[in-house]
Amino acid sequence: MLKRKFETPLVVAFFYSLVFVACTPKEQGQSSATFSCISDSTPIAEVQGNGRQSPLVGHKIVVQGIVTHVQVNRGIYIESAGPDQDKLSSNAVYVQSQSLSASARPGQLISVLGEVSELGEGSNTLTSITDIAGFETCSSAQPLPRSSVSLPLDNIQREALEAMRIELDDPLTVTDVYRLSNGRFTLAGNGIQFVPTEISEPGPQTKAMSQNNRDHALPASLPDNSNHNALLVSGAVIERALGVLVHDGRGLRIALHEVPQTTVQDFPEPQSATPNSLRVVGMNLHNYFNGDGNQGGFPTARGAETHAEFLLQRQRIGAAIKALQPHILAVMELENDGFGETSAAQDFISLANDATGFNWQAGRPQGDNTGNDEITVGLYYSKQHVQPVGPAQTLAGETFRRSRQPMAQLYQVLPDGENILVVVNHFKSKGSCPDSGTNANQNDGQGCWNPVRVATAEELTAWVNGLAENAGTANVLILGDMNAYRNENPIMTIREAGFTELMDERQGQTYSYIYFGQAGTLDYAFSSAALAAKVQRAYIWHVNAGFPVNMELPRPWLGFSDHDPVVTDLRLIQSATSD
Repeated sequence: MLKRKFETPLVVAFFYSLVFVACTPKEQGQSSATFSCISDSTPIAEVQGNGRQSPLVGHKIVVQGIVTHVQVNRGIYIESAGPDQDKLSSNAVYVQSQSLSASARPGQLISVLGEVSELGEGSNTLTSITDIAGFETCSSAQPLPRSSVSLPLDNIQREALEAMRIELDDPLTVTDVYRLSNGRFTLAGNGIQFVPTEISEPGPQTKAMSQNNRDHALPASLPDNSNHNALLVSGAVIERALGVLVHDGRGLRIALHEVPQTTVQDFPEPQSATPNSLRVVGMNLHNYFNGDGNQGGFPTARGAETHAEFLLQRQRIGAAIKALQPHILAVMELENDGFGETSAAQDFISLANDATGFNWQAGRPQGDNTGNDEITVGLYYSKQHVQPVGPAQTLAGETFRRSRQPMAQLYQVLPDGENILVVVNHFKSKGSCPDSGTNANQNDGQGCWNPVRVATAEELTAWVNGLAENAGTANVLILGDMNAYRNENPIMTIREAGFTELMDERQGQTYSYIYFGQAGTLDYAFSSAALAAKVQRAYIWHVNAGFPVNMELPRPWLGFSDHDPVVTDLRLIQSATSD
């Protein structure tokens, strides 16, 4: 073994003087027939070792392997030609060299002289051959190694496959596509992955569920020569994945050698409301900011960077409203700049008018009090279908310095229909966590600020029940982005106050949001007991959460936000004929 020859300093020095002289021309693109194809080399499995880092870090060695993957201007991955003798050790290694990345081609058998290093920081590093002193192409057109694997894979198993060319033949589900425009996405071996608290109560068991999801998930990247416009939608299934387990600086990722073929995707329009029903839609607008209202004022505080970007956002939202044909819109993440002629609120009214042909109006609380946050909630209604009874109401207070102030409006359904109290909310998010205290992350699966969201739910439901009693109606519909998953404390608090989450029985296991590849429900429609019997249809329209951003999509309404809208159809007026 070459590493044994290096035990004597004089032998080491003499050997390297010969090798370096022989290899230098090859780095310059010239022939070097005397280098290490005939020399002893260290098996790559010994370089990798059985731990997180190579036992040979700092050693100068020669390795030999077949080129399986080339990273332009960075380096190459090589793998031993023989069978994998040690399942606890990888049979492949990364070679950091711009020269090699420019000249090497998959299928070449290459011998390389360099130093063993670990690239990156911490325990999650990439075993590499760096400071290349020379290399030689020994042969070409070699069959590429291939190892069949399946998910789940824990961290130890992934480490043992680092840099290897692997094939997964089991069906895989596309999950996270947020960075698909950059060629990045995630595959999972256990279908659509749900946030643990979406399907289980908070507690220690959520950690095990999270780990199970991680073990079944495999980050992936499209081939470098692809145009990255492949439409991979969360939930789509692919039958095969083949590529090399590269390191992207954060962890292992399979660099695919071909664009995966998914199941045929269907992008249906929403179900139409039945005659004489009232359609109420909860819709997160993903920061609807219209600048100064005169094509200027960009970039905005939270929304579009340019006027052109805003127009595209506006166009997609308008297409969604046109497809849904709602009668009441409960919106979140609307720019909080009042109700003037150039405000986002007025711009949204114009958009709804154009999309539906109805005459829309905004609910306005007394004093136009919509809170002090940069974004607010809003209630919009078609004057042809409902009329407001009194002014809109809002709830302020210390709790709603973090959660946005909810807005409530009593409507009468036209003509001569029942009254209904509609309430829109936006609870405090799980971001910007404090380091300590009750609102810090308690590691029970609910994230930080959970006490704030629970207090929001408690104050909200008490306030809503009081409004309904004062208005003399038992018909109450609560909508909004609650920033809590189905089995978390805030949602249980709303249920315990007597409200029914309408998607539970009508749509089965569903979701409205996907975060790092895990799906869950953040957007809800809750009904009072009396209203539940009058619900004709309730569903989440999956047009946003599972679709990549910054890409051209095959339907004009797709990707109008990052949350899916919630649709509720209600029968609050008696039909002249029976159904």
